[in-house]
Amino acid sequence: MSDADVPTALRSPSFRRLLSLVSAYRGRILLAMLFMMISGAATGGVAYMIKPVLDRIFIDRNASMLLWLPLGVIMIYAVKGGADYLQAITLVRVEEDILRGLRECLFAHTLRLPLGTLIDSSHGSTLSRMSLDLTLLQQGLAVLARFFLSTFQIVALMAVVFYMSWKLALISFITLPIAFYPLIRFGQKLRQRGERQQEQMGQIMDQFSQSLRGAEVIKSQGGEGFEAQRFAIQARHYFDLMMQMARIQKATVPIMEMIAALGIAVIIYLGGSQVVNGGMTTGAFFSFLTALGMIYEPLRQLSSANNQLQQGLSAADRLFAWLDQAAEGSQRSPTPRPWGTWQCHDLQLQLGGEAILRGLHITLPPLTTTAIVGPSGGGKTSLIRVILGLLPPSGGEITVAGQSIRNLPAGDYRGYFSFVAQEPVLFTGTALSNIAYADAQPDYERAEASARQAHAWDFLAPIGGLKTLIKGNGGNLSGGQRQRLAIARALYLDRPVLVLDEATSNLDSESEEHIAETLSALHGRKTIIIVAHRPRTTRLADQIIHLERGQIVAREQGHGTI
Repeated sequence: MSDADVPTALRSPSFRRLLSLVSAYRGRILLAMLFMMISGAATGGVAYMIKPVLDRIFIDRNASMLLWLPLGVIMIYAVKGGADYLQAITLVRVEEDILRGLRECLFAHTLRLPLGTLIDSSHGSTLSRMSLDLTLLQQGLAVLARFFLSTFQIVALMAVVFYMSWKLALISFITLPIAFYPLIRFGQKLRQRGERQQEQMGQIMDQFSQSLRGAEVIKSQGGEGFEAQRFAIQARHYFDLMMQMARIQKATVPIMEMIAALGIAVIIYLGGSQVVNGGMTTGAFFSFLTALGMIYEPLRQLSSANNQLQQGLSAADRLFAWLDQAAEGSQRSPTPRPWGTWQCHDLQLQLGGEAILRGLHITLPPLTTTAIVGPSGGGKTSLIRVILGLLPPSGGEITVAGQSIRNLPAGDYRGYFSFVAQEPVLFTGTALSNIAYADAQPDYERAEASARQAHAWDFLAPIGGLKTLIKGNGGNLSGGQRQRLAIARALYLDRPVLVLDEATSNLDSESEEHIAETLSALHGRKTIIIVAHRPRTTRLADQIIHLERGQIVAREQGHGTI
């Protein structure tokens, strides 16, 4: 058989990778296949039993067989049912374990991808890999089991067919190539549309995610109807695509059944002629016909399995392409390099072909406070991301204590900084788990001291202190409370550099005053980098850098005090 004759699915790199994952469970799979063989043999036994039932009981009228043959049928079905259960439960364990591993790998790998990759990918598209793609892949793994079970059943039934009449068997199997052709053609079409289905679902989830994040804007501007209309357009596109796939899937069964009907019609005519002429017993013919009819059922299941396998492979293509992207290293040195003067020389940054930062020269001496100011879109947040090591510069050089960071492990470099974003990120859990985030053994006293220093203790103490439950993204806290809790988390880390990206923008004047006092107390003890607009915050800086359109337009000395 030429390479072109091999079904596309079997030559797919994703299929081979799935098989490599499955091969780790070869012991369980061999056990499941043993049960499948028993089930297949029992299926063939059911078809074979038609011959003695008709010939010995209904034709020969042998009364002694009235007890033994029905008992034989019961035994065969009992064996088949037990084998089906055992193979199914064995393979489900394999399937779920593979999916668990993929799910964990997908999550861990996504977090280790460069920030630029995550920025370029929409949230909806990323989320659809964890939801829709894994669901389709699960269905694809499930049908692999159905494929092997159907194959064993077909082999057993073919043995019965050939045993009863090899001449009729050869005639009937002429229709098999005709039956397999639509399987291959429909499978190719489904895989193409399966890729579009996953992309479309990603767009739907992205729009839904954006609408949830922008609920306040949508409601305040009366945009509910507009957003609903936009979503309806996406939903309609998905509906049209799913209807195309449904038409392909649902057409498979009647076409297979029509081919089966043609084959059975020919066999009834030819086999009936042999029975009339005495060349074949009635029981043998009906056993042959039963086995032949039962072959088309697993063939139909193969058709359905092929359709779902193609969709699963389409999902696997997207998953493996995502997992194949280069991830960042997270290793750290046993003895990290001490912090020193941070400098950048001719720093450049391009995103999406657009120059974001242009030829920056900045020096951040240790234990000083630097404020970065400028209009929105001037590149302040991008500069902070470069400083934090979240975005690699497109050009220029960055040094710490006079040494380039190029050969410095990413974990070591990022370990210099504690960061407070403009939009605070909090996680479902307690105040303690948020302040001592990722600390396997949180220090209660240190967490409380950080909360007090950030003036978060003022609102935590009356409602449970560090045991206070925090909803996802701090949904049960005000904007200022969320920000103070995020600042407490940064203080808990106690790293050499504290970076605040407009971290006081959501605070009232009183809270900002408290944070200003905190920063003033840290002045001279830590290197502090502040992105800010308000004079109250920039007054704390030893130097102020004015950034516009990705360029430094001015530098000035700050007061360094409140």
